Amino acid sequence: MKERIKKIRKELDLTQQKFADKLGVKRNTVGQWECGINAITDQVITSICREFNVNESWLRTGTGEMFNPSPSSAMDVLAAEYHLDQNAYVVVEKFLNLKPEYQKGVIEYFKAIAAALNSENMDDLSDLVPGSPEELEANYPPMDPDSTDRNIG
Repeated sequence: MKERIKKIRKELDLTQQKFADKLGVKRNTVGQWECGINAITDQVITSICREFNVNESWLRTGTGEMFNPSPSSAMDVLAAEYHLDQNAYVVVEKFLNLKPEYQKGVIEYFKAIAAALNSENMDDLSDLVPGSPEELEANYPPMDPDSTDRNIG
């Protein structure tokens, strides 16, 4: 594993000091790992993989690719971290692409739904949608569902 740690560092064009700084250890600790003087703990392996996007299987055994594939966008990172299926991905993506004032409107709408569902009198849900349909359309014009432009409306 000592050779693979050095290979990662060289591939990333980092000195031992810069590599150590990113991991929060001393430079001589990295040197000792690379020389095989100090054992590499599971915690160190986890830190290296997280910090440098290294494939843990490669680091431990030398099999596979050195680095994990890089996500193509922040949404891909979010989807991977929270295990979003396609529907959830689209919901989050569309919400994030709304203008901030529209995001606030969506949040307020869901708060109103929650309040109505938690109220004792669920027969009167008229306050869920504030205003007439005309007022709603004037304040929140229809948007193209396929648009990802943050400046919708």
